[in-house]
Amino acid sequence: MKKNVLITAIMMISAAAMFADKVISPEQLPQQAKELISSNFPGKTIQFVEADFNEYEIQLNDGTELQLSGSGEWQEIKSYTGVPANMLPSEITNYVAKNYPNILILKAEKDWKNIEIKLSNRMELYFDTNGKLLGQKYDD
Repeated sequence: MKKNVLITAIMMISAAAMFADKVISPEQLPQQAKELISSNFPGKTIQFVEADFNEYEIQLNDGTELQLSGSGEWQEIKSYTGVPANMLPSEITNYVAKNYPNILILKAEKDWKNIEIKLSNRMELYFDTNGKLLGQKYDD
């Protein structure tokens, strides 16, 4: 009985270690991820990359945080200087510019069918991936 418990414990620890987050060098990112960063964040350097189950968490030298899929597509962007407008559908950036002029988009998060936007005035906007507004709320 003790032997089975010990074997089970060793297997669980091994599995946890195998799937743990790993710090990698920026050179190990997929080419699409490198291109996304260089074209949308010119002059910024990658400070930290962590790989986790074929996803990447990246921090740039200005504090911007990116979460990218294994193929290098963005899933989440947090930036205190504003999410680059060209990373979002034009319908979203046009809506924000028209209804919230001079307000920064601080965070964008997308899943397979929606994009959530957080603005610097604490408003949260919800869009479908085509840029159609689905709803909004004030983050109190």
